[in-house]
Formats: sequence, structure tokens, C-alpha cells
Amino acid sequence: MAPASIPNDIYQYSLRTAYDAGLKEGGPPVAFLTNHGTHGIGIFEAEEDDDGTELPPKDMIQIDSVAYSLDQDGVAERADKSDQMPHTLVCVFQPGQRVKLPAGTAFKRVLELFSSKTKNTPCPFRITGPFRYMGTKQATHWDVKGTVFGFCIPSWQKEVSGEGLQSCYLSEDKKRGGRVVDFEIGEGAVLEFAKCGRFHLGFPQDDEYEQLRI
Repeated sequence: MAPASIPNDIYQYSLRTAYDAGLKEGGPPVAFLTNHGTHGIGIFEAEEDDDGTELPPKDMIQIDSVAYSLDQDGVAERADKSDQMPHTLVCVFQPGQRVKLPAGTAFKRVLELFSSKTKNTPCPFRITGPFRYMGTKQATHWDVKGTVFGFCIPSWQKEVSGEGLQSCYLSEDKKRGGRVVDFEIGEGAVLEFAKCGRFHLGFPQDDEYEQLRI
């Protein structure tokens, strides 16, 4: 079995600090994701409008081997297989634990739950069901149904992958979504997660990466 196909092993391309430092071009295309995972999140290259003005980069969420782009207004659509991501994390998601969350459970409480169970190990996770409130970087939603997928990242890994709950939301009809900032669970939502056994990191090979101060 190839390392990339082992369940819950995380494949990440580039460092989060490299992206924040300005390495926001290139990276693997969407078509590459299916070789490394069924679920994931990422950030696409920034695009320009007709006037040449750079637009905010779209976020990516991959659910059941299908990748969706999430634009600045929270509109979701299937991503083009050639679209590239200068930063992404994916895995073959096979949850090992399943927890029905009480209605009213907030983002902070889910983070505390992970901290008590898997303090030092990154974990892919999925929350499916109703949300009383869903706050994303792009928009705010009330009384919605959908899926949150992402990774709980331990504090030691902050410079590599970010920290805490790094996740995206996709509505049940797959028309809306965004990078998750906060939420409150509705009645009947389910949290599924697993511990990552191995973490694979791919490095950019261009001179721009080597010149960054990270």
C-alpha cells in the first residue's frame, strides 16, 4: 500500500508560514488531490478581475473526493481540476470515533474536546448536521445544514499548518460555504474524527521559497 493511501495520514503541501509570508502561487492542482485523499482543505491561487485587480483567494474544501471552491462571497462550485493550491492538507478520511454533539455546542467547546483527547496529534475531523449558527470568513449563516471538514492542529505544529481547528464549511446543497471562524451546533449534529498516524509534508522547489524569511 502506498503511503498516501493509508487512512487518516495527512498530506500537506507547503508551510502555512510560507503562504502567510507571500508564497501564494503554484502548488498542486485539484486533480492531484485524489491521489492523496478523499477529504481536505486548501487555498487556491489568487485570481484577477477584468481590470487586473487581484481578488481574494478562494478557499477549497474536498468532500468525498470532490473539491469545491469557495469564493469571497461564500458561493461554492466544483473546482476545476487544473486549479492550483499553494497550500493544502488532504487525507483519506476514515473516522475512528463518532460523537453526537449536544445542541448548542460551540466552536470553542469542540476545540476543548480535541485538546482533552488528542493534545499532541493532528486529527482530521468532520461535523455533519444542522448548525444554529455558522460563521465563516466569507459570510454568516443561520439555521443551516451542511458539513464542516478540517483538521485539529496541535500547538507545536502552528508554524507548519496553522493552529486549532483549521476547517471549511459546505452547505447541504453544496451551493454555499467558507473558511470556518465560529459555529454553534444544532440538534442532531455528529462529530467524527481520527488520529493521524503519519504526516507527509511536500516542499515547494522554486527559488522564491528558499528566499522567504520563515
